[in-house]
Amino acid sequence: MDIKVKELLGSNYSCEDAIVLKDSIISNIESGVALDFDGYDRVSSTFLTCLFSDLIEKLGRDYVFRHIDVKNLTNYSDYSRVVLGTTFKYNN
Repeated sequence: MDIKVKELLGSNYSCEDAIVLKDSIISNIESGVALDFDGYDRVSSTFLTCLFSDLIEKLGRDYVFRHIDVKNLTNYSDYSRVVLGTTFKYNN
């Protein structure tokens, strides 16, 4: 499922909005999810942590990384550090 984050959350989002996005991810993660961050200059690492921390705890880092594709994220390295940990070995 392709989720256009800006259409779902709007231009001004907060960390609490990660709950809304997380619900959409959980509902579709088995078939794969693509998060499209088009339209955002930068997504805070705090937001990414709020979004992915529960998923990582429940499903594991590798599962989350394999089942959630991220597009148009200008700070992909922040996403990688949140999802894969501070020392990651995957390339963008």
